[in-house]
Amino acid sequence: MYYIMSKKHRSMSSNNKNACAWVVILNFCCIGGLTENKFKNRKNQIMKKKQIKLALLAILGLGVIMTAQAQTTYDSDLIVGFTSTSGNDTMYDLGAASSLVNGETWNLDSLISGYSLSTVNWGVIGTTTSGHNSYMTYSSAFGTPPAVDSQGNWSPINTAVKTLYDNFATAGVGKSATVAASSANSWNVETINPTVGADYINENAGPNVAGETSAPFFIQPDNGSTPTNLGSFSLSANGVLTFNTVAAIPPAPQIVSIVRAGSASTIYFTTTNGSFTYTLYYTNSSGLTASVANWPSSPTTLIGNGSTNSLTDTTTTTNRFYRIGVN
Repeated sequence: MYYIMSKKHRSMSSNNKNACAWVVILNFCCIGGLTENKFKNRKNQIMKKKQIKLALLAILGLGVIMTAQAQTTYDSDLIVGFTSTSGNDTMYDLGAASSLVNGETWNLDSLISGYSLSTVNWGVIGTTTSGHNSYMTYSSAFGTPPAVDSQGNWSPINTAVKTLYDNFATAGVGKSATVAASSANSWNVETINPTVGADYINENAGPNVAGETSAPFFIQPDNGSTPTNLGSFSLSANGVLTFNTVAAIPPAPQIVSIVRAGSASTIYFTTTNGSFTYTLYYTNSSGLTASVANWPSSPTTLIGNGSTNSLTDTTTTTNRFYRIGVN
């Protein structure tokens, strides 16, 4: 720009200063115009780069948010939890309640060896969306846990269980999780020391017992019926958890009628469907003073089917008293 301005100044007389000024201004403006276009192009490039960076940051930020919000899908398995109400809590996926078998064990020693097993608080809980059932251990000192009288009351229990399961990195039988006992979704806070109304113990009841002991295990249907005892979980001093089913006790059979024909007496009685064996016991009047456990029995037995069945005693003795035993 200065070279052009100098050249023009030498080629003109001192009387044509306006022309020279015009040329200078013109040349400056023209060159300045080119500089402005370059500036605008550069500015546009910078803006585009900034937009790309912002877009990338937004995507990365979204990825971080999505990662932070990712939750482990609860699969309706049972969870056993352990807490000393300080330090860390431990939880373990036991599998589905429907898969429990009598005498099943889980060696959790490596997971819970850091606790004093003689005092640790522990319990088992779970829910199933199929049938809207809740499961929980409940101290025998308190009897039977509360009934769940509707799906509306089952739902927040299910939500609380899901909250606990969010501590698991992945879902599945045999998976475990560790979380600070002070965390809002810890076993301690959800089941012992709640901080909000939606915590498990506030929506249902406390599932914990303390130490090396047994805890009755119940199913809570959402129809308001009395929870049923399915068995018990026991914790041993070596860190082994064991499940045992409840021995089924059938209703006592009722003798409906006795029909005598010749030397045969046929005794009709009620039965319960299942693998229950019914036996006919008898005695005479002199044997009534003896324990019923010592009454003679008929060699013939039968398996109950839920209907009225019969067993026959063939004897010429008419002085007979009968009872039906079941086991």
